[in-house]
Amino acid sequence: MRFGYFMPGYHLDGEPGYGDVLARMGRETQLAERAGFDEVWLAEHHFGAEGWDVAPNPVMLGVHLAGMTQRIRIGLAAVILPNWHPLRLAEDIALLDHMSGGRVECAVGRGITNRELANLNEHGADRRDADRNWAYFLEALEIMKAAWTEDALTWDGEFFQLPAKGIKDSYAAWYPRDPRWRSEDDEFIALNVLPKPVQSPYPPLWNTVDRTPGFKVAAEHGMKPITWLRSTQAMREAFEVYRDAASELQGRELRLGEDCALLRTAFVADSFEEARRIAEPAIEQLYGGYLGGIRARDIYAEPGETLAPMEPGDTWFDFLYERDHLLVGTPESVSEQIERIREATGLEHLLMFNWLPGLSEEDSTASLERFSAEVMPRFQAAEVA
Repeated sequence: MRFGYFMPGYHLDGEPGYGDVLARMGRETQLAERAGFDEVWLAEHHFGAEGWDVAPNPVMLGVHLAGMTQRIRIGLAAVILPNWHPLRLAEDIALLDHMSGGRVECAVGRGITNRELANLNEHGADRRDADRNWAYFLEALEIMKAAWTEDALTWDGEFFQLPAKGIKDSYAAWYPRDPRWRSEDDEFIALNVLPKPVQSPYPPLWNTVDRTPGFKVAAEHGMKPITWLRSTQAMREAFEVYRDAASELQGRELRLGEDCALLRTAFVADSFEEARRIAEPAIEQLYGGYLGGIRARDIYAEPGETLAPMEPGDTWFDFLYERDHLLVGTPESVSEQIERIREATGLEHLLMFNWLPGLSEEDSTASLERFSAEVMPRFQAAEVA
């Protein structure tokens, strides 16, 4: 199995300044590299005055972390395509790929909160119009891929016309005419977006996705899925959809779980009781407050499960733990959970979500070290064997 380490960059009220968040990101990334993680993953969110996901530019964060590491890959999970102009994003990710020595993994998403989307792009990002949001997302994705692979890019779509029509080439006075880019009357007719990425044809593309139809869309557009809100059985269902679609498109039979990644909230300690005592307050705050306000609880349920309303005394911890959403406990119990998920879904790639809201750096790094020393080797050794 491959293992990634996810860092959302929480900055809650009463915590140190944002410079301290960046410093902690650097320390935890370096620790993850030493501990043998394959990637570190960074989110994108905007206007987070409450302190949740204060990470407005994962590309710049990636540059910051690439400069202090040598081996670990830099994952963007996810860049929200409707927040960007696809050409600018293509340039920035290609630059990061060069600056990191070809270590970029790029996940893209449609975005989930309209206070971000509607204020950064009024022309197609609003999730209240799902069809238009999907159309914008997919058009931007294909433009970004074309920018990385074509030397004379033209585009005439619903949202973008590239290059802009009727623009004279300002280089015409001194640069010999290249007919790929400039017409005989000096109109700029195509774009060569530079630089191209180090990785060919471009960095591995992922899609952060949870609803089942999105797994088929990911396969159809050459992306690998990262999911985290699905229960184990719901995940198997979605992985089967991805496998079938990707196998048909690639002309080969994929294994169940191949090219799929799972993000799971995790905390490892000497005993289950200690792990729960430390992690539960953060989990209740994360799922009962922040995520509970964004996603309906049924997204976490088993297929066909009807959920009763939460009663006084019910906890998110118990609800999630019973459905294997939480990898919380001892190295032995967490390893058993991972093996159970792997047997059910064919999972080959796990992302550890360990930087929980309000959790101290000391607790977070202790869990990271325990996970890497006592959980990861069990699955890495099995792969080698």
